[in-house]
Amino acid sequence: MAGWLPEILARPVSRAKVRKLIMAGAVYWNGRPLRIASKTLQPGAAIEVYVDLAKLFADSTSRDKPFELTPDRILFEDEALIIIDKPPGIPLHPTADAARDNLFAAVQRFLSKRDGSAKPYLGIHQRLDRDTSGVILFTKSERVNAAVGRLFSEHQAVKIYQAITAPRIGSPKAWTVRNYIGKIASKSKRARYGSVKVGEAAETFFRVIKEYSSGLWVEAIPKTGRTHQIRVHLAEYGLPILGDDLYGADSGPAPRLMLHAAELIFQHPVTGFKVSIKSPVPRDFEECLKRMHGAK
Repeated sequence: MAGWLPEILARPVSRAKVRKLIMAGAVYWNGRPLRIASKTLQPGAAIEVYVDLAKLFADSTSRDKPFELTPDRILFEDEALIIIDKPPGIPLHPTADAARDNLFAAVQRFLSKRDGSAKPYLGIHQRLDRDTSGVILFTKSERVNAAVGRLFSEHQAVKIYQAITAPRIGSPKAWTVRNYIGKIASKSKRARYGSVKVGEAAETFFRVIKEYSSGLWVEAIPKTGRTHQIRVHLAEYGLPILGDDLYGADSGPAPRLMLHAAELIFQHPVTGFKVSIKSPVPRDFEECLKRMHGAK
């Protein structure tokens, strides 16, 4: 099916999508539903596939954007570290679908081609959602990997984000959210998080950079690093990030999740010097701000 469907539909179909079709009961073997992807087929078997194109190509994988790392995307590099300006639209880590591209693989490809190494070492300790843009740090040697791991696990690195949110009348200029975050029930197949009585402690400081009638331009500094922390804290505060289809914001002028990792501040694990790496807001983020300004 992974070889046949792309020819029939005239567009790429990943193995992950094929598995989803099988598990959903959309594939029939000799007239009977087949839900086992590893089923061995005999010559002459009749295979039927019933495809809803809108659903098949409407998931997050279909919205991935092709990406190859170029030197202009490197914000900082030395023998120990390489820091990348991540674009939106590409997963950071490898996923269950081995054929799905990701930033980790793109950086490895770039280093391999540039340095002539078959499989260069690369370590990662951060998490950014697929549609979040901005600063992301990779280690280039095992020697510094543990030290960088401590920077993040012990919250010694300062991560500064920017977000564009829905409007809220009477919002303060600055505030801090402290609570516990954990997985909550969701009608969606995607994992959803929220405030819970028993979970992981989470704390984020927020500051309004600029207020528009159609939304807020907000700075967020998480003191902890929980999954979806900034998105959850803003949504539950009544300021969901524009373009966040998981936590309840209408897209409005936003083409995607309007969350940007703007700056990373840390002590270099080798030199001991304080390092501050900034990423300018990407074009779609800037255009969204311009549209909000025009609507004011």
